[in-house]
Amino acid sequence: MSQNIQPSDQASLKAELRTQAKQVRAGAHKLYHIDAALKACDHALKLLSPLNNMQIMALYYPIKDELDPRFLQQELEKRGHKTALPVVTDKNQALSFKLWGQGDPLETGAFSTKQPAADAPIVTPDIIICPLLAFDNHCYRLGYGGGFYDRTLALNPSIQAFGFAYGAQIVDHIPCEAHDLPMHGVITDYGLVLPKAATPAE
Repeated sequence: MSQNIQPSDQASLKAELRTQAKQVRAGAHKLYHIDAALKACDHALKLLSPLNNMQIMALYYPIKDELDPRFLQQELEKRGHKTALPVVTDKNQALSFKLWGQGDPLETGAFSTKQPAADAPIVTPDIIICPLLAFDNHCYRLGYGGGFYDRTLALNPSIQAFGFAYGAQIVDHIPCEAHDLPMHGVITDYGLVLPKAATPAE
């Protein structure tokens, strides 16, 4: 999809792209699952390890065919970082984050996600590792349509957000609406993708 196109209905284009992206991610998961997760973990650690180990890293507990960040979570925890998971508090609200480490209990949350127990401490992460369906060279993210990460990042502009995805999930262009924000980068099994600067022609 060319970035020169100015679509009149971005939401409709997103819905169409989600259908395609789900198929691509499912195929990548079937072929590369554990190998891709380990490679992406290595690339992520090169980016994140130099950071102060007092920083709080929010990841996600994978569902369906999302690239699995649990290897990364374990390594970050070993290096002294506190780690957290997102919690959906309401349909039109930003995400909340609660501390979670290996061995801590999990509960089933909204949309069949896994989240920390009700009494786990609420924290504000310094870095968020996000799941996604597709991304482009500008590091715009195609999510599931709930807008939870968009609302969270809009309310907390100091948080750095990185996608975590199979390299196969990249597309030419993510249709953008006014609320869409680019991520600081996308961590894949192929390496780190940083935002490409837009040109006047785009």
